[in-house]
Amino acid sequence: MILLNLFKDNRVAGIGGLMVVTLAIFLRSFILGAEPGSACEIVAYTGMPFYRMIFGAVHTTPFLNRILSLLILALISFTIIRIAVRYQLLEYRSLMPALFFILFSMVLPGAKQISPALVGSFFFFLCLAILFDTHDKAPDTYLAFTASMVLVLGCMFYLKLIWFLPLIWAALFTLRAVTWRELFFPILAFLLLGLFLITWYWGIKDNMSGLLELIANNLAFEGSFRSYHLSTYFYYGFFLILVAFASMYIANRFQTRKTMTQNIYQVLFFMFVAGVLFFVFIARFDPTSLVYIAMPVSFILSNYFHQKQSHWTREAAMWILLGLLLYVQLNV
Repeated sequence: MILLNLFKDNRVAGIGGLMVVTLAIFLRSFILGAEPGSACEIVAYTGMPFYRMIFGAVHTTPFLNRILSLLILALISFTIIRIAVRYQLLEYRSLMPALFFILFSMVLPGAKQISPALVGSFFFFLCLAILFDTHDKAPDTYLAFTASMVLVLGCMFYLKLIWFLPLIWAALFTLRAVTWRELFFPILAFLLLGLFLITWYWGIKDNMSGLLELIANNLAFEGSFRSYHLSTYFYYGFFLILVAFASMYIANRFQTRKTMTQNIYQVLFFMFVAGVLFFVFIARFDPTSLVYIAMPVSFILSNYFHQKQSHWTREAAMWILLGLLLYVQLNV
Protein backbone atom coordinates (compact mmCIF):
# COMPACT_ATOMS: atom_id res chain seq x y z
CA MET A 1 0.00 0.00 0.00
CA ILE A 2 2.31 2.73 -1.27
CA LEU A 3 0.24 5.91 -1.12
CA LEU A 4 -1.71 5.01 2.02
CA ASN A 5 1.47 4.22 3.95
CA LEU A 6 3.17 7.32 2.58
CA PHE A 7 0.55 9.88 3.62
CA LYS A 8 -1.16 8.28 6.61
CA ASP A 9 1.87 8.69 8.86
CA ASN A 10 3.60 11.94 9.72
CA ARG A 11 7.01 10.94 8.43
CA VAL A 12 9.77 12.63 6.50
CA ALA A 13 8.88 10.55 3.42
CA GLY A 14 5.28 11.71 3.65
CA ILE A 15 6.32 15.36 3.84
CA GLY A 16 8.56 14.78 0.84
CA GLY A 17 5.68 13.18 -1.05
CA LEU A 18 3.41 16.08 -0.17
CA MET A 19 6.00 18.55 -1.46
CA VAL A 20 6.40 16.58 -4.70
CA VAL A 21 2.64 16.54 -5.33
CA THR A 22 2.33 20.26 -4.59
CA LEU A 23 5.24 21.24 -6.81
CA ALA A 24 3.92 18.98 -9.59
CA ILE A 25 0.58 20.84 -9.45
CA PHE A 26 2.38 24.21 -9.71
CA LEU A 27 4.99 23.06 -12.27
CA ARG A 28 3.01 23.93 -15.39
CA SER A 29 2.30 27.42 -14.03
CA PHE A 30 6.01 28.03 -13.44
CA ILE A 31 6.90 26.76 -16.94
CA LEU A 32 4.22 28.62 -18.89
CA GLY A 33 4.67 31.87 -16.96
CA ALA A 34 1.77 34.31 -16.88
CA GLU A 35 1.09 35.47 -20.41
CA PRO A 36 -2.08 37.64 -20.65
CA GLY A 37 -4.98 35.61 -21.95
CA SER A 38 -3.37 32.26 -21.13
CA ALA A 39 -4.72 29.75 -18.63
CA CYS A 40 -1.92 30.69 -16.21
CA GLU A 41 -2.49 34.44 -16.40
CA ILE A 42 -1.90 36.32 -13.14
CA VAL A 43 -4.98 38.28 -12.10
CA ALA A 44 -4.20 41.67 -10.56
CA TYR A 45 -6.58 41.49 -7.62
CA THR A 46 -7.14 44.72 -5.70
CA GLY A 47 -8.75 43.54 -2.47
CA MET A 48 -8.98 45.40 0.81
CA PRO A 49 -6.36 47.87 2.19
CA PHE A 50 -4.18 45.28 3.95
CA TYR A 51 -4.11 43.13 0.82
CA ARG A 52 -3.12 46.09 -1.33
CA MET A 53 -0.42 47.11 1.09
CA ILE A 54 1.21 43.66 1.46
CA PHE A 55 0.46 41.85 -1.80
CA GLY A 56 -0.41 44.60 -4.25
CA ALA A 57 3.00 44.60 -5.94
CA VAL A 58 3.44 40.83 -6.40
CA HIS A 59 0.93 40.63 -9.26
CA THR A 60 3.55 42.10 -11.58
CA THR A 61 6.12 39.45 -10.61
CA PRO A 62 4.72 36.03 -11.57
CA PHE A 63 7.52 33.91 -10.07
CA LEU A 64 7.31 35.69 -6.70
CA ASN A 65 3.54 35.46 -6.86
CA ARG A 66 3.68 31.66 -7.24
CA ILE A 67 6.27 31.29 -4.47
CA LEU A 68 4.24 33.34 -2.02
CA SER A 69 1.10 31.35 -2.83
CA LEU A 70 3.06 28.17 -2.13
CA LEU A 71 4.18 29.55 1.24
CA ILE A 72 0.63 30.53 2.21
CA LEU A 73 -0.58 27.12 1.08
CA ALA A 74 2.06 25.47 3.28
CA LEU A 75 0.96 27.60 6.25
CA ILE A 76 -2.69 26.65 5.74
CA SER A 77 -1.77 22.98 5.34
CA PHE A 78 0.17 23.04 8.61
CA THR A 79 -2.81 24.68 10.34
CA ILE A 80 -5.15 21.98 9.06
CA ILE A 81 -2.84 19.20 10.26
CA ARG A 82 -2.60 20.83 13.71
CA ILE A 83 -6.40 21.09 13.90
CA ALA A 84 -6.70 17.36 13.14
CA VAL A 85 -4.17 16.46 15.82
CA ARG A 86 -5.38 18.85 18.52
CA TYR A 87 -9.04 17.86 18.31
CA GLN A 88 -8.47 14.18 17.52
CA LEU A 89 -10.45 14.33 14.28
CA LEU A 90 -8.47 11.36 12.98
CA GLU A 91 -7.39 8.19 14.73
CA TYR A 92 -3.73 9.14 14.51
CA ARG A 93 -1.44 11.85 13.19
CA SER A 94 -1.60 12.11 9.42
CA LEU A 95 -0.64 14.24 6.44
CA MET A 96 -3.78 13.31 4.54
CA PRO A 97 -5.81 16.44 5.44
CA ALA A 98 -3.13 18.62 3.86
CA LEU A 99 -2.90 16.33 0.83
CA PHE A 100 -6.63 16.38 0.09
CA PHE A 101 -6.81 20.12 0.78
CA ILE A 102 -4.17 20.77 -1.88
CA LEU A 103 -5.63 18.28 -4.36
CA PHE A 104 -9.09 19.84 -4.11
CA SER A 105 -8.26 23.55 -4.04
CA MET A 106 -5.16 24.04 -6.21
CA VAL A 107 -5.81 22.11 -9.42
CA LEU A 108 -7.37 24.85 -11.56
CA PRO A 109 -4.87 27.35 -13.04
CA GLY A 110 -6.65 30.39 -11.61
CA ALA A 111 -6.15 29.12 -8.06
CA LYS A 112 -2.35 28.89 -8.22
CA GLN A 113 -1.65 32.52 -7.37
CA ILE A 114 -1.93 35.05 -4.59
CA SER A 115 -5.51 36.22 -4.19
CA PRO A 116 -7.63 37.84 -1.47
CA ALA A 117 -9.58 34.56 -1.15
CA LEU A 118 -6.41 32.52 -0.52
CA VAL A 119 -5.02 34.97 2.04
CA GLY A 120 -8.41 35.36 3.72
CA SER A 121 -8.84 31.59 3.97
CA PHE A 122 -6.00 31.38 6.49
CA PHE A 123 -7.84 33.76 8.84
CA PHE A 124 -11.07 31.85 8.19
CA PHE A 125 -9.51 28.53 9.23
CA LEU A 126 -7.80 30.12 12.22
CA CYS A 127 -11.14 31.61 13.31
CA LEU A 128 -12.79 28.17 13.24
CA ALA A 129 -9.82 26.59 15.04
CA ILE A 130 -10.24 29.08 17.89
CA LEU A 131 -13.98 28.37 18.03
CA PHE A 132 -13.27 24.64 18.39
CA ASP A 133 -11.67 25.45 21.75
CA THR A 134 -15.00 26.67 23.15
CA HIS A 135 -16.32 23.13 23.63
CA ASP A 136 -14.69 22.81 27.06
CA LYS A 137 -14.68 26.46 28.09
CA ALA A 138 -17.10 28.13 30.46
CA PRO A 139 -19.76 30.43 28.97
CA ASP A 140 -18.97 34.11 28.52
CA THR A 141 -15.31 33.54 27.76
CA TYR A 142 -13.82 35.79 25.12
CA LEU A 143 -12.91 33.03 22.67
CA ALA A 144 -15.92 33.90 20.50
CA PHE A 145 -14.78 37.52 20.40
CA THR A 146 -11.19 36.50 19.63
CA ALA A 147 -12.33 34.25 16.79
CA SER A 148 -14.54 37.03 15.44
CA MET A 149 -11.66 39.51 15.53
CA VAL A 150 -9.50 37.04 13.57
CA LEU A 151 -12.22 36.86 10.91
CA VAL A 152 -12.46 40.67 10.95
CA LEU A 153 -8.70 40.87 10.38
CA GLY A 154 -9.19 38.54 7.42
CA CYS A 155 -11.84 40.95 6.10
CA MET A 156 -9.12 43.58 5.78
CA PHE A 157 -7.72 41.29 3.08
CA TYR A 158 -10.94 39.73 1.73
CA LEU A 159 -14.14 41.52 2.67
CA LYS A 160 -16.40 38.69 1.47
CA LEU A 161 -15.47 36.77 4.62
CA ILE A 162 -18.26 38.81 6.22
CA TRP A 163 -20.71 36.37 4.63
CA PHE A 164 -19.39 33.65 6.96
CA LEU A 165 -20.65 35.50 10.05
CA PRO A 166 -23.66 33.13 10.45
CA LEU A 167 -21.20 30.21 10.48
CA ILE A 168 -19.70 31.56 13.73
CA TRP A 169 -23.11 31.45 15.39
CA ALA A 170 -23.83 27.98 14.00
CA ALA A 171 -20.49 26.73 15.36
CA LEU A 172 -21.12 28.24 18.79
CA PHE A 173 -24.58 26.67 19.05
CA THR A 174 -23.18 23.29 17.97
CA LEU A 175 -20.14 23.14 20.23
CA ARG A 176 -21.89 24.00 23.50
CA ALA A 177 -24.58 26.13 25.12
CA VAL A 178 -23.95 29.83 24.59
CA THR A 179 -25.06 33.07 26.20
CA TRP A 180 -26.50 36.13 24.51
CA ARG A 181 -23.19 37.98 25.09
CA GLU A 182 -21.29 35.44 23.02
CA LEU A 183 -23.82 35.82 20.24
CA PHE A 184 -23.24 39.58 20.31
CA PHE A 185 -19.42 39.32 20.20
CA PRO A 186 -19.25 38.66 16.39
CA ILE A 187 -21.49 41.67 15.74
CA LEU A 188 -19.30 43.81 18.01
CA ALA A 189 -16.17 42.68 16.13
CA PHE A 190 -17.63 43.69 12.78
CA LEU A 191 -18.85 47.00 14.21
CA LEU A 192 -15.24 47.67 15.19
CA LEU A 193 -14.21 46.90 11.61
CA GLY A 194 -16.74 49.43 10.34
CA LEU A 195 -15.59 52.01 12.90
CA PHE A 196 -11.97 51.56 11.84
CA LEU A 197 -12.76 51.96 8.14
CA ILE A 198 -15.01 54.99 8.68
CA THR A 199 -12.40 56.65 10.93
CA TRP A 200 -9.66 56.10 8.36
CA TYR A 201 -11.53 57.04 5.19
CA TRP A 202 -13.87 59.73 6.52
CA GLY A 203 -12.07 61.08 9.58
CA ILE A 204 -8.46 60.97 8.32
CA LYS A 205 -8.58 60.85 4.52
CA ASP A 206 -11.88 62.79 4.20
CA ASN A 207 -12.91 60.38 1.45
CA MET A 208 -16.19 58.75 2.40
CA SER A 209 -17.00 58.13 -1.25
CA GLY A 210 -13.75 56.15 -1.48
CA LEU A 211 -14.92 53.91 1.38
CA LEU A 212 -18.28 53.30 -0.27
CA GLU A 213 -16.54 52.45 -3.54
CA LEU A 214 -14.13 50.13 -1.71
CA ILE A 215 -16.99 48.23 -0.05
CA ALA A 216 -19.02 48.05 -3.26
CA ASN A 217 -16.07 46.71 -5.27
CA ASN A 218 -15.09 44.10 -2.67
CA LEU A 219 -18.61 42.84 -2.07
CA ALA A 220 -19.60 42.79 -5.75
CA PHE A 221 -20.94 39.49 -7.07
CA GLU A 222 -18.45 39.22 -9.90
CA GLY A 223 -17.46 36.27 -12.01
CA SER A 224 -19.47 33.55 -13.70
CA PHE A 225 -19.26 29.89 -14.54
CA ARG A 226 -16.35 29.12 -16.86
CA SER A 227 -16.18 25.93 -18.86
CA TYR A 228 -13.05 23.80 -18.50
CA HIS A 229 -11.64 20.77 -20.24
CA LEU A 230 -13.61 17.54 -19.72
CA SER A 231 -10.79 16.23 -17.50
CA THR A 232 -11.74 18.79 -14.85
CA TYR A 233 -15.27 17.43 -14.57
CA PHE A 234 -13.98 13.86 -14.35
CA TYR A 235 -11.61 14.93 -11.59
CA TYR A 236 -14.14 16.77 -9.41
CA GLY A 237 -16.82 14.20 -10.22
CA PHE A 238 -14.58 11.51 -8.75
CA PHE A 239 -13.97 13.76 -5.74
CA LEU A 240 -17.75 14.02 -5.32
CA ILE A 241 -18.11 10.22 -5.38
CA LEU A 242 -15.39 9.84 -2.73
CA VAL A 243 -17.04 12.49 -0.54
CA ALA A 244 -20.37 10.65 -0.80
CA PHE A 245 -18.81 7.33 0.31
CA ALA A 246 -16.82 9.07 3.05
CA SER A 247 -19.94 10.83 4.36
CA MET A 248 -21.81 7.52 4.62
CA TYR A 249 -18.86 6.00 6.45
CA ILE A 250 -18.74 8.85 8.98
CA ALA A 251 -22.51 8.70 9.46
CA ASN A 252 -22.32 4.99 10.31
CA ARG A 253 -19.58 5.54 12.89
CA PHE A 254 -20.77 8.90 14.18
CA GLN A 255 -22.26 7.68 17.46
CA THR A 256 -19.02 5.91 18.45
CA ARG A 257 -17.04 9.17 18.47
CA LYS A 258 -16.41 11.41 21.44
CA THR A 259 -18.93 14.19 21.94
CA MET A 260 -16.32 16.83 21.14
CA THR A 261 -15.40 15.10 17.88
CA GLN A 262 -19.06 14.67 16.93
CA ASN A 263 -19.69 18.37 17.45
CA ILE A 264 -16.67 19.40 15.42
CA TYR A 265 -17.69 17.16 12.53
CA GLN A 266 -21.12 18.79 12.61
CA VAL A 267 -19.41 22.18 12.33
CA LEU A 268 -17.36 20.82 9.42
CA PHE A 269 -20.63 19.85 7.73
CA PHE A 270 -21.89 23.43 8.18
CA MET A 271 -18.56 24.66 6.77
CA PHE A 272 -19.02 22.43 3.73
CA VAL A 273 -22.53 23.73 3.06
CA ALA A 274 -21.43 27.34 3.65
CA GLY A 275 -18.41 26.85 1.40
CA VAL A 276 -20.51 25.47 -1.47
CA LEU A 277 -23.05 28.29 -1.17
CA PHE A 278 -20.23 30.82 -1.00
CA PHE A 279 -18.53 29.36 -4.08
CA VAL A 280 -21.74 29.35 -6.15
CA PHE A 281 -23.61 32.48 -5.07
CA ILE A 282 -21.02 34.87 -3.58
CA ALA A 283 -17.73 34.11 -5.34
CA ARG A 284 -19.58 33.10 -8.53
CA PHE A 285 -17.40 30.07 -9.33
CA ASP A 286 -14.11 31.86 -8.71
CA PRO A 287 -11.54 28.99 -8.53
CA THR A 288 -9.62 30.77 -5.76
CA SER A 289 -12.63 30.30 -3.45
CA LEU A 290 -12.47 26.49 -3.62
CA VAL A 291 -10.30 26.66 -0.50
CA TYR A 292 -13.44 27.26 1.58
CA ILE A 293 -14.88 23.91 0.51
CA ALA A 294 -11.53 22.13 0.65
CA MET A 295 -11.04 22.14 4.43
CA PRO A 296 -14.14 20.11 5.41
CA VAL A 297 -13.61 17.88 2.36
CA SER A 298 -10.04 17.18 3.49
CA PHE A 299 -11.17 15.94 6.92
CA ILE A 300 -14.07 13.88 5.55
CA LEU A 301 -11.83 12.08 3.05
CA SER A 302 -8.96 11.66 5.49
CA ASN A 303 -11.30 9.96 7.94
CA TYR A 304 -12.48 7.63 5.20
CA PHE A 305 -8.99 6.70 4.00
CA HIS A 306 -7.89 5.93 7.57
CA GLN A 307 -10.03 2.80 7.66
CA LYS A 308 -8.27 -0.42 8.55
CA GLN A 309 -10.32 -2.66 6.25
CA SER A 310 -10.28 -3.01 2.46
CA HIS A 311 -7.01 -1.15 2.10
CA TRP A 312 -6.66 -2.05 -1.59
CA THR A 313 -9.86 -0.23 -2.59
CA ARG A 314 -8.66 3.00 -0.98
CA GLU A 315 -5.19 2.56 -2.43
CA ALA A 316 -6.75 2.14 -5.87
CA ALA A 317 -8.96 5.21 -5.30
CA MET A 318 -5.90 7.32 -4.49
CA TRP A 319 -4.08 6.15 -7.61
CA ILE A 320 -7.15 6.94 -9.71
CA LEU A 321 -7.33 10.41 -8.12
CA LEU A 322 -3.66 11.10 -8.88
CA GLY A 323 -4.13 9.77 -12.40
CA LEU A 324 -7.03 12.14 -12.96
CA LEU A 325 -4.89 14.93 -11.48
CA LEU A 326 -2.22 14.25 -14.10
CA TYR A 327 -4.92 14.21 -16.78
CA VAL A 328 -6.13 17.64 -15.66
CA GLN A 329 -2.62 19.09 -15.53
CA LEU A 330 -1.94 18.02 -19.11
CA ASN A 331 -5.13 19.56 -20.46
CA VAL A 332 -6.17 22.60 -18.40
